[in-house]
Amino acid sequence: MVASLCILILFQRLSLQGVPEEHLERLEPGLVAYVKENKFRVPELVSAILPTEEEVLEAYKECKASSKEDLVSPTMTEQFRESMRLLQWLMFYGEPLSALNKLAKISTGQRGVCGSVWGHNDIAYRCRTCEHDPTCAICVPCFQNGNHKDHDYSVIYTGGGCCDCGDVTAWKREGFCSKHKGAEQIQPLPEEFAKSVGPVLDALLVCWKNKLLFAENACQEYHKGSDRIGEFKKVANELTFVVVEMLTEFCQYSESLLSFISKRVFISDGLLDSLVRAERFLSKRVTRKLHELLLKLLGEPVFKYEFAKVFLSYYPILVNEAIKGCSDSVFKNYPLLSTFSVQIFTVPTLTPRLVKEMNLLALLMGCLGDIFCSCAGEDGRLQVMH
Repeated sequence: MVASLCILILFQRLSLQGVPEEHLERLEPGLVAYVKENKFRVPELVSAILPTEEEVLEAYKECKASSKEDLVSPTMTEQFRESMRLLQWLMFYGEPLSALNKLAKISTGQRGVCGSVWGHNDIAYRCRTCEHDPTCAICVPCFQNGNHKDHDYSVIYTGGGCCDCGDVTAWKREGFCSKHKGAEQIQPLPEEFAKSVGPVLDALLVCWKNKLLFAENACQEYHKGSDRIGEFKKVANELTFVVVEMLTEFCQYSESLLSFISKRVFISDGLLDSLVRAERFLSKRVTRKLHELLLKLLGEPVFKYEFAKVFLSYYPILVNEAIKGCSDSVFKNYPLLSTFSVQIFTVPTLTPRLVKEMNLLALLMGCLGDIFCSCAGEDGRLQVMH
């Protein structure tokens, strides 16, 4: 019943956008046929498919006022998930699962990088014979599928991060497992999929960025505790959750699709900046899911470099906040720095490039100098707490 209500609401919005009834009566196949004939309308149709802020807030208010059993209108998450399902029909010009399974078959045996994301206290392996630095590790399946006979290895408990198997910047090629042979093995997304997925995904990413910007600006413009801040945050949280959920699922089906997504994310103007700063207003649960997706996308070398540039612009902001607050709690509240520093600052092929092109050493020394100055007394000497 809830799903039917979601579809009804969604198709009413499309009707208001001028999609002919004869297409809407055929449901998803009819809308796909309409989009094929009117590709120039993709951006406005994607925007119409997503729930409006008014609909989301109304669903939220009803959810608060009613018990789950009494709830008649679809919840925010259900509305957004139904929107994602329909957008996938437009991306693949047909039933999404069939297309994803087709891509999975194409990618069989062609995985270049593992990139499995770890939680806290997951088991992984260090191999001092294969690693490029002490922060590198691989997951249990990759270790078992590789040849580490007579190597200097050990079992560790992780604090987060992702498996380095297949990443030549972190792991020696001879230490790769039998399933991952390096990022250069990643095949481009077949053209038939790229042509249909690209425009819809691009339009969705623009909408996503705009919702994040609205939430961020609301936090800066409205008085703390204002209902408007909460409203913008709710919309940003719900949209981010379902978009990340969908993109993460795509990445699990096809490494070609993962690589394609990573490129569309960093070429979408301003999106990476918004995603890096999003931890400041998204819930911890949604932030954690977002960071897991970003870790997966780091397996694409070009994305890692573009992400690193944005990361460096954010780094001194958090350091200065920690200095002003005289506490490192800011790094616990905003975990992006602790999660991604090791992914950026320990890569032998990336770090020298950042030193040369982004003045990395000056940035880090500036942050260190600010920390020392904040710890100095009136006599200019560092104050040591016992």
